[in-house]
This record gives sequence, structure tokens and C-alpha cells, in this order.
Amino acid sequence: MNKFYIKIALFLLSASVYLNNKALATETAPEENTKIKSPNNYSTAEEIFEKNKHLLCTNPEEIKNAEKLMNEVITHLKYHATSKKGYKPVGHILHNKMVFYKKKHQGHIGVVKVTYRKNDSNTYNKVVGELWDPDIIAPVEYTYTKTKVARVYNPNLVMIQKRFKKWLWSNEKYFYALAKKVQLSKYETIIAMTSANINDHNPSDIEYKNTLIESANSFTTDIDSEDDIRSGKLKKTFVKLAGYLIQECETYVRVTYINSIDGNRYIDI
Repeated sequence: MNKFYIKIALFLLSASVYLNNKALATETAPEENTKIKSPNNYSTAEEIFEKNKHLLCTNPEEIKNAEKLMNEVITHLKYHATSKKGYKPVGHILHNKMVFYKKKHQGHIGVVKVTYRKNDSNTYNKVVGELWDPDIIAPVEYTYTKTKVARVYNPNLVMIQKRFKKWLWSNEKYFYALAKKVQLSKYETIIAMTSANINDHNPSDIEYKNTLIESANSFTTDIDSEDDIRSGKLKKTFVKLAGYLIQECETYVRVTYINSIDGNRYIDI
């Protein structure tokens, strides 16, 4: 077994397979939230917004800048998800037709692409909902992943904090990122993420720059982070671009995942 397949085998041991980890969620809904829960096993965008409306951004300029930036990020995500230029296949998993690709964008920016299927086209809305719900670990994420909403702009545009570690005994890492969900058509949805110039009060003197989406460096804001981040106990990572293109096909749902994250060695590039 070559080096890559060993890494993929280890990755699958640490990755979830559509597990609903609501029991592992670090944030609970405010007691005053009496909205009726949807019958789905995931929270809708409106329910997530309602649950976190106490985190609503009230700065009109920041809201406008977040919308502008994420519209650009959606365009980048779609390009990298649909383009075949420069990608090299590096492995696959047969049972869910999961295929791994990698490339060097512009010769120096590592980008990983993963495609997989859900073999029932009727699950399209469910797949989209689960990938947007912060309390559900995606199939391409490590099992030890916790996501929470840090700020909301509207039901389809939020800032998230994601904490993760590859193994139970690994050191925990984290990132902050803006995330947006857009329905491009009846059969196609994009969920895109990028980190920006977000001051989370980590004492590290490392300067993070988004070399893939340079306009993200102009988006500045401050976030009230936890003590372990402020004391430098967690290693900060930085999302140049990440997210999903979800497409409803005739007999299945196709998901394309893009990952370009500094500090998260998903696959050696």
C-alpha cells in the first residue's frame, strides 16, 4: 500500500460518515427560543439564524463588506470545484465513489478537491442542510471537529469558529471564517468559506494573508474569542478557500469539496 493510500485509510478512521453530532455541540440554543423545530435531523438556515440572533451584526458597513467579499468567494469556489485544470487524481474510496485530487494553483497555492456521491437524488435538500448545520460533522471533516456560529449577518451568511484535531490525542487547532450559502439553481447550491482579517486576539505574531482571495485581507473585524485562544493555547489555521458545490443529478447527489487551508495538512501537496 503506497504512502497516499495509508494516509487516506488513516483519514477515514478519523473522519465522520454523516454522523449527527448534535450531542457534541458546544453551544446550546438560548432558553427563550421557542421556535418549533423542523422535522429534519438538521437545523434549517432560518433555525440556525434564530438560535444565534443574539450574535447579529449591527454594523451596516461590515454587513455590506461581508456580502461583497462572499459574493466573490462564491465565484472562486465554483471555479475551483468545476475546473479540471491542474488537478491530479491521487486516490479514491470505492464505496461512495470518493475521489481525491490536488493541484498547485498559480504554481504555489495548494488546493485539494474531493468528490463523492449520495446515491439518492431525493436527499439533495438533506445534504445541503447537513453541510450548513454547524452541529453536524461533514463526511470530509475529522471526527474531532466542533463548529459554532460566532456572528450572523443573515440566515445564509455567518461567521463560524471551527475547532478540530486529527486524532483524539492531537493538539486542537481552530480557524474563524465567513461562510455563505447560495442556491445557484433548483439543482445546485454552493457553501463557501474564507478567512479574512479577523482579530481573534491570538497572541501569535504570525501574520496571516489570504493569497488566493486577496480582497479578504481588506475585510477587518474583531471577535470576542475564548480564553484558550487569547492565551495562545490553540494553533491558529487560516482558510484561503473551502466549501462545497452540491448538485442534484438524476439518480444521486454529487458533492465537490474544496480545501485550501494553511495549517491543515489534509493531503500532502
